[in-house]
Amino acid sequence: MTTITPHAGAFTIASFRLDKTGLVPLGTPTLENWVSCGRFIKDAEKSVQFWVGDWLIYGETHFGKTDYEKAIEETGLSYQTLRIYKHVASVVPLSLRRNKLSFHHHKEVASLSQETQETLLNQAEKHNWPVLKLKQEKYRYQLEQARGVSLLSSSLTSRILSGESTTVLAGLPTESIDLVVSAPRFAALTSDVLQETFSQLARCLKINSHLYLFLNRFEYAWLLPLIKPYFTVKNLLIWETAPGLPSSAFRYTPAYDFILFAHKGRRHLNGRRDASVFRWTAGLPTAPGGKPLPLLEYLIEKSSLPGEMVCDPFASPATPVGVAARNKGRQYIGVPQEETKTK
Repeated sequence: MTTITPHAGAFTIASFRLDKTGLVPLGTPTLENWVSCGRFIKDAEKSVQFWVGDWLIYGETHFGKTDYEKAIEETGLSYQTLRIYKHVASVVPLSLRRNKLSFHHHKEVASLSQETQETLLNQAEKHNWPVLKLKQEKYRYQLEQARGVSLLSSSLTSRILSGESTTVLAGLPTESIDLVVSAPRFAALTSDVLQETFSQLARCLKINSHLYLFLNRFEYAWLLPLIKPYFTVKNLLIWETAPGLPSSAFRYTPAYDFILFAHKGRRHLNGRRDASVFRWTAGLPTAPGGKPLPLLEYLIEKSSLPGEMVCDPFASPATPVGVAARNKGRQYIGVPQEETKTK
């Protein structure tokens, strides 16, 4: 344990005297002394903001209104800095402060409830998060909290629903769906049906949720103006369907499909950051126009959590979204496309 010995205008830490102008060795400090002094300096650097904040709180509690002019004179800190130190110290109690984390870690969670502060600070300490990572995780948490849990959606269970997609979706509770994954046969759908479907999906999806639609290079331009009034299109993902396929004599043979990725609000993707080009060497579908189960499972894992509800408003056996959802512990609602009005 490091012993602190005070002197006039200075104090001694493990055979080193610290005063206002520097550090002076006393006698011949050992390596252990040197390490102990360095550790104290490191901890002091991380703690001084809390010391100042607690000092201001004590002054206000025992001597009335905080005298910021006197505090500025004594500390040399600006008014704004003192206000920040005092605020963080007042809302992050001693029991939640982590000596392995900086003051700026604690400042990042100061606006949250103490329960959430404890959760995030524990994770930051356990995983050695830098402040930027903690800020990202705080933002993720706030987005997830904003999604909430629909009381009506708790009654929904996995099933295939009969009827036209727009009619079926109209019967679902508002903000009861967590994710949409679908591969519609767009050639069989009218613009009016699609717009009504997107309108209903925008109502049924919770805030801060994702939508994936498989489509080809010709369908994208036609679909984009239909979906943009209801969702924010974030990216156009590419699934390489037939790598290495030779081209024909008259044109380059398409070896990919698009996956339109859109948001309602914002939601972080789960796991690592991946590229927007998918190459799958296993699990390719055998049905014409089908989608590989591993790819569907990947999208579901990236954009939802276990127990959440995945919806396919244009379900088909060739695109087993329901199987993928169940494999990953999600619930599923599907509406077979053959029951939806066509052109």
